[in-house]
Amino acid sequence: MTSALTVALAATTLATFASAFTPPSSVHHHAIIAAPSTAAAASKTALHQELPFFAAPAFQQSNGSSSSSSSQSSGGGSQSSPPQSATVTLRLPLGTLFDGRDYIFVTESNVRGYEWTEKETDILLDDLMDAALGTIQGGQDTTTTTNTNNNNQQQQQQLITDYELSQIVLVPTSDWDSNLLGLGSRYDVYDGQQRLVTLNLLLASLRDSFQLEATSSEGSSSKKRSVALEATANEISSMLMPRKVRKEDVKRITLRKRDNVLLEKILVNNLDDDDEEDKTTTTAVSLPPTNTWSKLTPKQKSHLLTPLSNANTRIYHNFVHLTKRLSLLTTRERLRLLDYIVERVHLLVCIPETSRIARNIVMSQGRKGMDNEAVDDFKGLVCFRYTLDEDDMYQTFDQWDELAAEPAAAISSSITNDSSSSSLSKPIAVGRDIISSACLLRASAALRTKIRSRGGDEVYEWERWLRQELWLQNQLLAKQHEKSTSTTPLQPWQGKDFFAKKIQPASIVLHKFRTRQFDEFSFLSKDVNKKMTKKERSSVIARLDFLRDVIMGVTSTKEAEIVVLDILLRAEEEATSNGGGSSLDRYLEEFLPLVESWTLWMALTRPSPMQRHARVFSLLDAMDDVDSVGAGIFADEDEMENLKAAMDEYEFGASAGGKRLAAAILKRMSTHLMLEEKKGIPDGGDVSVDFILPSKFAKGSEWEKQWPEEEQRVEWMNRIGNLALVSSRPRSRTARKTADSSWEQKCVDFKKEPWLLTRQLVELDGWDAAAVQDQQKDILSLTDLVWSFGEGSKQ
Repeated sequence: MTSALTVALAATTLATFASAFTPPSSVHHHAIIAAPSTAAAASKTALHQELPFFAAPAFQQSNGSSSSSSSQSSGGGSQSSPPQSATVTLRLPLGTLFDGRDYIFVTESNVRGYEWTEKETDILLDDLMDAALGTIQGGQDTTTTTNTNNNNQQQQQQLITDYELSQIVLVPTSDWDSNLLGLGSRYDVYDGQQRLVTLNLLLASLRDSFQLEATSSEGSSSKKRSVALEATANEISSMLMPRKVRKEDVKRITLRKRDNVLLEKILVNNLDDDDEEDKTTTTAVSLPPTNTWSKLTPKQKSHLLTPLSNANTRIYHNFVHLTKRLSLLTTRERLRLLDYIVERVHLLVCIPETSRIARNIVMSQGRKGMDNEAVDDFKGLVCFRYTLDEDDMYQTFDQWDELAAEPAAAISSSITNDSSSSSLSKPIAVGRDIISSACLLRASAALRTKIRSRGGDEVYEWERWLRQELWLQNQLLAKQHEKSTSTTPLQPWQGKDFFAKKIQPASIVLHKFRTRQFDEFSFLSKDVNKKMTKKERSSVIARLDFLRDVIMGVTSTKEAEIVVLDILLRAEEEATSNGGGSSLDRYLEEFLPLVESWTLWMALTRPSPMQRHARVFSLLDAMDDVDSVGAGIFADEDEMENLKAAMDEYEFGASAGGKRLAAAILKRMSTHLMLEEKKGIPDGGDVSVDFILPSKFAKGSEWEKQWPEEEQRVEWMNRIGNLALVSSRPRSRTARKTADSSWEQKCVDFKKEPWLLTRQLVELDGWDAAAVQDQQKDILSLTDLVWSFGEGSKQ
């Protein structure tokens, strides 16, 4: 397949490659790029057979009944499996499923690979043996039995029931060539890969056991037994390698090339390593005969498995393990097990009409071996469907896995020590959830649309984002190539580039932002951004810290992260490519303060999702327009007054989210005051708030004397003026009781806090209604100093 694609790509110019993508209906931040010309569109039709294999999207969004396949035809010949018009579900015995070429399996869309270990394999084999053999597992193969034993076996046979091996989800592919392969169908396995591969390994182990037994019995007197065993082995071979006269060979199941090395060897069944047919296998690795695998020394085993993938290692161990377990069974037990597997094991075969329906079915089941999410399907598209060269496919796949690994507690500071190279290119583990969030945020920014993250439907928008970027980048490459005098052909921009330039940098930046690793940003590095003062740097960090706390603590502000991530990516690119400049100043001094003020407005006023997204996209458009003034988005001065009124009336202490928002606001105000007074800022960390007037206090206490009216207490209890910022730290039960006991004790605790606003409370003589109202006014007045809607100003 790869060679055919290479030939096709060589025959296609870069301009044709770019025109293979449908131009996006609206391109917001690349308006200077023109759509393909009429001539290019005409050449697209004329060179239909030469288009890249990803000229059509993998996931169609059509709501009609028209179907689509998950892969495009890569060769000529008639297609024996046309798209169906409805989802079909069949209950089939394994003997029917593995008979002939009606069901040939590939795993093009399954990015997980083969992951079952001996543990899962044992569970399946134990279930099948219990169902097929009952209580005679490993029993003696006697030739004489009593009538009683015969009756018991007959009764036991009557008790044997069908074994339901759950559902598999398949999507018909369109690359089955009946001229080369005969009548049949090939299916992409969306769910069921682990079971199908293990069943193939089990049948191959049974086949080898009968074949070896037949070979060892050839010289004995029981010639009929030898012939029967050989015929049984051939019957199983036809299930794993359904042969047809004058047609090319095909395996029952084929994994991706890197993971298919040992499975292909097992299915082909070359007991003689010098067998001519063994030369037809696609691997360049020298493989010993399968019947010797269980006898390999540790050194030989290491030599065999070291150059192969982890999936090959699991296939090897499971096959050898099955072979050893089956060797403990008698011939009669193995025959009974075979008959049971072929006749009584059933699978519910679901064949949806489109890959989208297949994916939704798998997601709705919530049991795909290991947790499978939309980001895993997108990974498959980027790495395999939208990347041309096979080596690049697996290199991108491995890099994605490295990025998706569980992150370390902290990123070593040595990552950014080398100022000559961007820290974004360093391999950093951020976790799968961060990658998913980064894709969601960046796709929303690129498409200027709200993307829902429910049920996995985001993968369709992600693919649209991917295709838009490919089209845009290849249009740029085509224009550059036209102006260039170089005769060297340019490599088209594809999935591997999309991962390296879009997904990986966004994921790393988002990880640093969410984990407060602000010092890791290049634009804050003293070596990169040399003109930034210490105060300016601390101010930017304070803004980022506030944005991080609010976005992660208040649901109504989550859309702000779209803009924050965009600003951080722009700032990183500007710092690493130009070492700072006017553009970087614009992002940090104009847009970052604006986003901060706007995020606070969202948190307090809680506008509708439509209003929030409108603000997001307006701000993104303003950043794309180099002549725009970001402050124009907040030109209405009434919004500042509305924000202050909302803060004044907001019941911060009434909910957990309100308390988190109050903590972020008070921390930001304290940081601002400390920067103005040139005092050191405490290290970033989680903070919380305490009620100054306790929510509960003993009857007859000083609090009751200062606050005799319950109505007044209720009015001011949850207001931000009655909340004090405190460092989050475990407190004993005694400390918690003491903290709510008296104003004097609270002053003792507040004096120990690093936050200026909290320490200033100690100067008060008491805490009555007048004190709360004065504190409320002071906090509201600070709002004008910390957050300015009219302009982005440096502190």
